[in-house]
Amino acid sequence: MLPFLKERLELIEVAELTFRLGLTDSHGGNLSCRVGEYIVIKRSGKSLGRLKPEDFVITTLEENPLLDRYASLELKVHRAIYREIPEVKAVLHAHSPYTVACSLKYGEIEPLDSESKLLLGGKVPVLKAEKVVSSEEVAEKLPGLLKKCPVAVVYSHGPFAVGKSIEEALKYLSALENSCKILTFYGQLP
Repeated sequence: MLPFLKERLELIEVAELTFRLGLTDSHGGNLSCRVGEYIVIKRSGKSLGRLKPEDFVITTLEENPLLDRYASLELKVHRAIYREIPEVKAVLHAHSPYTVACSLKYGEIEPLDSESKLLLGGKVPVLKAEKVVSSEEVAEKLPGLLKKCPVAVVYSHGPFAVGKSIEEALKYLSALENSCKILTFYGQLP
């Protein structure tokens, strides 16, 4: 039997939903959960919409080249978040199209809708970095932003949401994408 099967199945359910909701492209995005001193994270190159229990890597909070080599390229960012914010138990990253578009226009995203204002607590930070994918700079700076808001956006790359469960992280990521749709539609009104 695979270790952390319950957690893998929860991750699969949210990954499929993330993909079906159009919150990421076919092979974009990643997700993980923390179980004690371990991280269960999606394998590199696997589609969020078609994950199987064996499509996860189990690694540790400390770097482990043997275990890490097949993990998502964003493992360093997930690991940094878990180290800096111990109460976080799950991380979800996607390439949500409206959120990415808003990150290109705004230095921070201020929801107009009451639901997102309530859930996200105000302005959502946008992090600009020299390199955005699998970046040491993002791993260093993103946890500080996520201490203030449960979701933050990496400029031109997409949101990272955190929670006490993977479903909670999805709630924040989805609320932000919906808010960015509203911002986009609102900007088109006469």
